This record gives sequence, structure tokens and C-alpha cells, in this order.
Amino acid sequence: PMTPEERVVADFQGTGVTIGMHPIGMRRAELDQMKVTPAADLARLRDGQRVRIAGCVICRQRPGTAHGFLFLSLEDETGISNAIVT
Repeated sequence: PMTPEERVVADFQGTGVTIGMHPIGMRRAELDQMKVTPAADLARLRDGQRVRIAGCVICRQRPGTAHGFLFLSLEDETGISNAIVT
């Protein structure tokens, strides 16, 4: 039998989606050790606070009018977070 990680990889390779555990959820213990904040917890933080986020990139935008800024939407097992990268 396949491991959970192997199953997710096979799902994504075959269909582009998975109905199993979210890939980021499989690494949550490691991300917690690195103090990576889940998307669902971001709303509880104060404005301007520095955080670490991680997730699968679901949207990437680099508009010509953004003066070099990159906008990312990242999905983890708890939701979506948005990042602005200079």
C-alpha cells in the first residue's frame, strides 16, 4: 500500500487534485517547529506583526503597475493567506 504522501503525489499527478489530506497538513508538525502560522490564525494577529506563512501557491500576480511587487495567494490545510513580496 502507498503511504499518505505517495497517495497525494499520485492524486496530483493523475488528476491535479486530491480528496485526501492537504499536502501542507502532512508537514504541519515541522512547520509548527519553524513557527509558521496557519492561515486560520492570521486574523488574530496584530497589524504589522511579522509572521511566517507557508502553503501551496494558488495564485501569483506581478502586475506591471506594481513597481516590482509580487502578490501570492497561498493555501494551507486551514485556508488561504495572501503575501506581498518586494
